[in-house]
Amino acid sequence: MLNPLQKVAVFLFMIGLEKGRKIMDLMDSAEIKNIFSEFGKLSDLSPDVQASVWYEFAQLGYEAEMNSAETLYVLRQLFNGGKISDKEKISYRKNRR
Repeated sequence: MLNPLQKVAVFLFMIGLEKGRKIMDLMDSAEIKNIFSEFGKLSDLSPDVQASVWYEFAQLGYEAEMNSAETLYVLRQLFNGGKISDKEKISYRKNRR
C-alpha cells in the first residue's frame, strides 16, 4: 500500500517529464525534495499499481486537460489541501513500530 507521497511520485512519473516538470515548477523546495526522495524508491510500478493511483487521482477530480496549477491542487488533496510533505510518511513509520 502506497502512502500519499509515494502516490504523488508515481503519478508524476506516469504523466511524464514535461507535464511533471511544469507541475513541480509550482512547488516549493520542500515539496520537491520530498517527492525526489520517493522517485529513487519507486520499484513496483506494475499496471495494477499505476491503475490504482490513476483511479484515485481521477476520483479526486484530475482530468488530463487540466493545467499545471489545477493538477497541483488535485495532488495536494492527498495532503488535506496543504503542501506536499513527508509528515504522513513519518507518522506511518511511527505506527509500524
